[in-house]
Amino acid sequence: MGRLLYLGILFSAVLHLVLSSPIANGPAANPKGNARVRRQTEDVRDCSDPGNPVYPDTIVRTESQLTALRAEMMAKDLDAYIIPSEDAHQSEYIAEADQRRAFISGFSGSAGLAIVTADYAAVWVDGRYFLQAQMEMDCNWMSMESGEEGVPTSREWLVSQDTNGMKGANLTDNAQIGFDPRLISVSSYNSYSEAFLEDGRGLVMNSTKVNLVDKVWSDDKPSYPEEPLLILEEKYTGRSWQKKIYDTRSEYDTIRELMAEKLADALVVTKLDEIAWIFNLRGKDIPYNPMFISYAIIGTEDITLYMHDMAGRATAEIKDHLQSEGCSGDNCVQIKIYDDFLGDLKALGSSKTVWHSDTSSYAIYERVNEERRVMEASPILLMKARKNPTERQGLKNACWKDSVSLCNLFGWVQEKIDNLPSEDGDIDYLSELSIEAQAIKVRERWGHEFTGLSFRSISGFAAHGAIIHYKSAENTDVPVTRKGTYMLDSGSQYKDGTTDITRTMHYGTPTALEKESYTRVLMGHIDLVNTHFRTGVYGRDIDAIAREPLWNNGLDYRHGTGHGIGHFLNVHEGPINIGNYPGDQPMQTGVFLSDEPGYYEDGYFGIRLENDMIVVPAVTDHSFSTYEYMTFEMLSLVPFDPNLIDFELLSPKQIDWYNAYNKRIRNEVGPSLDERGRKWMESKTEEVSYTFTLNGAGFDAASLIFVTACALFSRLL
Repeated sequence: MGRLLYLGILFSAVLHLVLSSPIANGPAANPKGNARVRRQTEDVRDCSDPGNPVYPDTIVRTESQLTALRAEMMAKDLDAYIIPSEDAHQSEYIAEADQRRAFISGFSGSAGLAIVTADYAAVWVDGRYFLQAQMEMDCNWMSMESGEEGVPTSREWLVSQDTNGMKGANLTDNAQIGFDPRLISVSSYNSYSEAFLEDGRGLVMNSTKVNLVDKVWSDDKPSYPEEPLLILEEKYTGRSWQKKIYDTRSEYDTIRELMAEKLADALVVTKLDEIAWIFNLRGKDIPYNPMFISYAIIGTEDITLYMHDMAGRATAEIKDHLQSEGCSGDNCVQIKIYDDFLGDLKALGSSKTVWHSDTSSYAIYERVNEERRVMEASPILLMKARKNPTERQGLKNACWKDSVSLCNLFGWVQEKIDNLPSEDGDIDYLSELSIEAQAIKVRERWGHEFTGLSFRSISGFAAHGAIIHYKSAENTDVPVTRKGTYMLDSGSQYKDGTTDITRTMHYGTPTALEKESYTRVLMGHIDLVNTHFRTGVYGRDIDAIAREPLWNNGLDYRHGTGHGIGHFLNVHEGPINIGNYPGDQPMQTGVFLSDEPGYYEDGYFGIRLENDMIVVPAVTDHSFSTYEYMTFEMLSLVPFDPNLIDFELLSPKQIDWYNAYNKRIRNEVGPSLDERGRKWMESKTEEVSYTFTLNGAGFDAASLIFVTACALFSRLL
């Protein structure tokens, strides 16, 4: 009996050692202490002395723009003017001609809202842009850091009578709030109106027929591009536009079938990526996103495409693709000029039941009679987000091509690092901008399949990596050396798919905080791709999985964990994301997403690890109720940096995934790499053995099992 008891105790102890994760016994919690204090540097503005502000070279001066805008506001009897980031199609990424907020404020981030009054000018930015706003806006502007304690929303600020400009606009009763109805969504309009009504002081939203920023900008305002359109063949799309709109022989729901469920006579399509997807057309009107400026109305008896530069773009080839020549039936596409859209909609909205999205502009909303309005999310959102088999394979191909390109790129960087002329580097030898340029060159090997980047690459060394959406420029470019982390976030537009991938490297000796932060980001990245979930689960429900390893030691990041990605469309695509996003839908198979946790130490370094993945059915032994269980399949295959990984923090399951991932890179990407890329890849993908620590002594798993077995047998004998 004693022998059996001893055996049980010994077995339990060994089992505990084998199954326990070493995460709890990792390095000291916070090598810099508990405080996380933003470091002020010469790269950000100093507005502490209003009469003598200190500006870095990156600041944009806006005195003349603001003076001219306020004069226009006064002429229109407006007390405030709202300037959103978006264009008339509520796009995140917009044409240069629509970058009104950037023109008036100097802030160039992809998201942000500006409001100007007679006394104040403010821009609301999210956590991705806190530092960037301080680098770009002069002291005429207040940077309102959304979500931070004590920072009012734009609605709260407008109604507040606080005399502190950071707290309130201090507008008089019955103040008139001007806006361009084409640029503000109906949901935003309603939220402002409801706030003003609740406030009870008579503040009113007042639309202007002419955009006041355009009047100020008129002399230098750029025009829209007039590049020809590209017809995307069915070998890339998997479905013709006819199958998407009306051909019921398809296995998928058609747009007209979904319209019939809502008793809608017409569907208004305003989003540029939805229009491009429906008609299998691509353009070059929006930087990095293959869109063309247009509207569409799909009726039960007709289809109309309102196209910017119709005269130049409605070529014989485009007309043939859309069956437009002599179009008079319900299954062909009539092409009209862009400026006809709002007038046609007003006529249609007075007699037909019209379905438009709740994210459409107020200009669309006010042209449709309320009793004939269906205002719900566009049915195209999910049709486009759930990729068909052809699109899925195309996205896998695109990720493979980008993985090959990036391995070759980092091989080139490593060779440069190995031959640095000095430890301080040389900006003409290796810098943020030179790597950014090389990131394009390595992708050009794919010929016409590569149509360009999917966004401006984020190439940041050391402190620049902490600026989440940093853009290097001639006046900010620095050498890349062994003395800090280097982060590259880049993506491609291939005809068969869109990509977005980020890697962070350190070519010297990382600090303890850099190494711990990187490791915890990697742990969250691995945990997320391995998670299982069921139907009805939202991305916000699994967001914490990627953050938990960071939270475990007091770290976090100010951006979403993952976003949807289009198929040769927008790099940011809804309605399924991982994080807290408005209008989200539950997770579904066939959706293409990023996995990108990070950590950013302001003024020192930034870390982000991003791969692309697709939602697939999960293999489970059980299936509770009628739920479908899902997981992720990782598509990007680029090594992580073992120089930045503290493997003692990783659990056995995480190390198993890490080794399996590296094996995939060697097998699937390795054969197509150039010599430099293969050498770099092999150095970063060596197999890692899990090591246990017991009373300060290290044992690998095999040694521990052998010692335990010997102890058991010697005791039993």
